[in-house]
Amino acid sequence: MKCNLDCDYCESGTYGGHDNSTQHPPVEQCLQSIDFMFAYVDLYMSRRISSLKTVVLNVYGGEAMHHPGIVQILHAVRKRHTQYQSHWKLTVTVTTNAVISSKKLAAVLPLVDEFTVSYHTSASAKQKQQVCDNLLAIDQSGTRSKCVVMMDPQHFDHAVNHIAWCKQNNIRYLAKQIDHPPEKTQFNYTTQQVHWVKNAYQSRSYGNQPTDPILISDTHNRVDLADTGRACCGGRTFCVDQNHRSRTAFVDNKFPDWYCSVNHFFLYVKQVNGEIYTNKDCKMNFDGAVAPIGTLAQSKQLLNQTQTWLDSNTMPVIQCKKYRCDCGLCAPKAQSLDTYRSIMRKYEIPDSNLL
Repeated sequence: MKCNLDCDYCESGTYGGHDNSTQHPPVEQCLQSIDFMFAYVDLYMSRRISSLKTVVLNVYGGEAMHHPGIVQILHAVRKRHTQYQSHWKLTVTVTTNAVISSKKLAAVLPLVDEFTVSYHTSASAKQKQQVCDNLLAIDQSGTRSKCVVMMDPQHFDHAVNHIAWCKQNNIRYLAKQIDHPPEKTQFNYTTQQVHWVKNAYQSRSYGNQPTDPILISDTHNRVDLADTGRACCGGRTFCVDQNHRSRTAFVDNKFPDWYCSVNHFFLYVKQVNGEIYTNKDCKMNFDGAVAPIGTLAQSKQLLNQTQTWLDSNTMPVIQCKKYRCDCGLCAPKAQSLDTYRSIMRKYEIPDSNLL
């Protein structure tokens, strides 16, 4: 949870994006979490069709690259995957602000398949230069990367300039709207900024372009962009109403009482306190609550319960109770349970083949 930046839009504390008052979790606890995560996703992968047997391990923070044992942890990830390598493919992604030394970057480069580098316009000039240098070093190494540019409305022009830098240097990038609680109106966007962000999303989509959403402005005549919709934080595009011939990049993000497959595509372990969730933002559990599905101390019970549900085809279906959908937006979802089940059939092998 420790981080070397303190961005205004990142909440602090145990349930925020960083908490510098905590200690780094011991390496041994991190390795135990890897063992649990691999065993958990292996249960789901055993039901997947062969073309979808892939797992992405995303190492988050705070700033995970500042964990003193990060190199040891990443080595262990590779070693522990060997027992599952015939079951599913693993991609190791690190989400980092890249404000790290060139020596640390060189140490982790051989252990990472892809970097997601977040660019924060409120960082110091020295830190931002370090990010640019590291982005170029990652690119030159041949390792996949993308730069997620945080479109802070208070430093919007600078964010746009960094995107221009990414284009100039052939660095993949994503423009990311700032997720924030409704009361933090300082992160609402001007109408001009909203149109810029929407156009950036639309230029990445395929087929029909999304229609203009209704802009909801606060008393300062600024727009809470999340109230108009959202783009995938990973840059994925969406099919809407099962129209697979048309894809869009910006969709509605409110799905009250919809049935959602988030548990089939995500798992989030909060190492600092041992809580296990279906997803880092959504946090919906199987009982209709925004709460953990278990803890690391209960990992054996959670694995046994999950296997029982999958073996007996009685896996509970999550029904959304959240006001907004953030991370997890890309998980297939439907208003009716029958439609949900129909959609999910294409991801899983028939029961008769589970031998």
